[in-house]
Formats: sequence, structure tokens, C-alpha cells
Amino acid sequence: MGGRVVVVGGGPGGVLLTYLLARGGVEVTLLEGRHDFARRFRGDTLAPGVLEYLDDLGLARDLLAEVPYTRSEAFRWHTPGKTYELVDYRGASERFPFYALMPQARFLPWLAGRAEAYGATVAMGARFSALVRDGAGRVCGVEYTVDAVGHRIEAALVVGSDGRSSKVRGAAGIEATELGASLDLLWFAVERHDDDPAYSGLDLFARPGGTIALLDQGARPDEGSQWQVGWSIPAGTYPEVRAGGVGPLVDAVAAVLPWLAPRLRAALTSVNDLTLLPVRITTTDSWSRPGVVLLGDAAHVVSPVGGNGINLALADAAELANQLVGPLRDGAGPDEVDAAAARLEAVRRPGVDAEQRRQVRTEQAAAKRNASGVVGPPPVLRVLSAIPVFRRLAGRRVGVRVPAPVPVIAVG
Repeated sequence: MGGRVVVVGGGPGGVLLTYLLARGGVEVTLLEGRHDFARRFRGDTLAPGVLEYLDDLGLARDLLAEVPYTRSEAFRWHTPGKTYELVDYRGASERFPFYALMPQARFLPWLAGRAEAYGATVAMGARFSALVRDGAGRVCGVEYTVDAVGHRIEAALVVGSDGRSSKVRGAAGIEATELGASLDLLWFAVERHDDDPAYSGLDLFARPGGTIALLDQGARPDEGSQWQVGWSIPAGTYPEVRAGGVGPLVDAVAAVLPWLAPRLRAALTSVNDLTLLPVRITTTDSWSRPGVVLLGDAAHVVSPVGGNGINLALADAAELANQLVGPLRDGAGPDEVDAAAARLEAVRRPGVDAEQRRQVRTEQAAAKRNASGVVGPPPVLRVLSAIPVFRRLAGRRVGVRVPAPVPVIAVG
């Protein structure tokens, strides 16, 4: 059978998979529901291991030269009177000893353009409608609309990379289960000035009941330089926050970042200006059905804390490409394609499940500390952060082991 792969969803995993398949000589079509790749406050962190993988593909050097990004070499947690450096990324990679904070609105079209150069079809504004099945019930294509006009496309395999609220997952009858989360996040972007204090780029500031995140978004062409400010709130309490207005949120920032508060008061005038990101940790009963496979958030939602959702999705894409390129180029039949797609879960799920278990434990511990009025990192991390080797080991674990992409097996 061989044939085309249809990728639904133009997030990081979907675009990277499209590139890898096209590069490996597989016919591939990417369907992205929006007319551009712009999103508000999507994960922008590319881990050292991901940068190494992109470098192995010959992409990283051009990417970092052509797309604006901010370099972060450490993760720091600030408490009244003391700053704890919990993770040092400088030992995570010889080639890329840092996290690259790069807006997806720049990264994704850059990578999609390279996929098109290998022959991929990238259809923007293409909204998924339904899965198409053959007489035996196997998925064999999709229906979608562009500007309200319906289309149908056949596929040897459909890949659902359409995020935490995946329509492909629902159409495939794959069940999602919440593992529990105790926090939600509110985000807002504010102007950054050249004389602002220098931070690591990935910083948390302790406050009673939660934390404030400060991400250095650096220079953005046509947008200026920005800080992203994030407030953690107890899960499900957004209606209460909304009723209280933006004043308490700005006051919380003023308590830990007084230099930023006047700018924030001028720019943040309504709760409607904030972006709410409900934190979810979600698993599924399976990542695939005959003719369809899920990756990234469609298969496993992780907490945005730590910024690894994007990196796990990219690792999924790398592994799925490894499994698919050979069989599809060799004209594999449906059973062989399904077996290749199912191997994604066999390889990737143990590591993802372990990461989710860690996140659930972290969330539960954070909720207990917040409820008790304790601010800042747990006592054990406060002690360990004073040991340089611990910070370097933490950086290696985050930067290399999660995610763990592997090279594509065939290059066209």
C-alpha cells in the first residue's frame, strides 16, 4: 500500500514529523486549522537534546542564526532574601549548553518551509472534520474544510498531533484520563527594556500561595522585546481571580518585581487581557488505532512546568519517523503500517509515563506547600542547590534524557 501520511495539527511535533517524513522520501500532507502558526503563550523552550538532534539533521545552526531566541543557561527560584539555582544547563550538551527560548510562531513556519522544500504539502486553514474508514473499519483518510469548502484525502496513516483537545483522538475513539493537577497558569506579555535587570531567562519568584514565572522573550521582530509573566493559581479558582480583577495580580508582581509593576499596571487593564492555561496531566488508553496514531499532547498532556511538553512532542515525532520511513518507502501494507505506528507507544510511553508520575508528585507537593504558606523550593532542593555538581546533573537529566530524540533512518 505505502502511500501518503496525513498529519493533523501544526504544532511542534506535527511540523517536525512532516519535515522528517518528507526528508525521508514519504508523501506527506500537513493540515493546520489556523491560517498561521501564531499562538499565545505556547511552549517556547527547545531543550539542549532537541537542539543536538536538530543539529544532527543539519538544521540547528541555521535555525539559531535565522530565528530570534533567548539563551537560558540556568533555572532559578527566587525567594525573599535568597536565590536558588536549581538547574545548570551548561553541562547538558557540549554543542548547545542552554535552553533556547524561541517563539513557536517563528520556529514552526521556518521548519514547515524546509518540509515543503522536500516536497511536503502544508495546508493552512485546513480544519479537520472527520476520519474516513474503509469497509473493515480501518481509518484510511480524513475529511477537512478550507474556507467552508469540504475536502477528502486518502492516507495510509493519519497522525493526530492536534493538541490536548485533539479532535482526531475523539474521532478515533481513544479515551483520555486526567491524572490530576493542582495548578492553573495565567499569562501576560509586557514590554521589556534594555536596562531591565538581568535574569536567567527561566525564573520563578516565590509568593504566598504560589509562584510568579518570568520568561525572557528577548527581541521579537515587529513586536519589540517582551517579558512573559505567569501567575500560578490553585486549579479551578479562575472565577474567583476574575471576580477580584487584575489588581491583586499586579500587587503580587510588585512584591517580588517592583521595577516591572508600573509597566504592568499600565498594560494590564482587564482580566480579559490574560491567557488562562489550565494545567493538565492526561494519559490515554492507547496511542493508536488501525490507521491512526497520536503524538504529543494528543497522546499525553504534561504540565507546562519545566517546559518539556514541546520537547516530548518533538521526541515522539522523531521516533515515529524512524518507525515509518522504511516501511512506507518499501510500500508496506496496512498491517505493517499499523505495526510500525504502534511501536511509537512501545518505545516512548515508558519514559512519558515516568515523567507524568514525577509531575503528579511535584504538583501534589507544591499544592501542600502553597496551602501551608511555605514559599520557595522544598527544603531538600534548597540544600542540594548549593552543590554545583547537583545543579549540573539536574541540567543533564532535563537537557538530555528528556526528551531523547533519535536520528531519522532514511534521508531522501
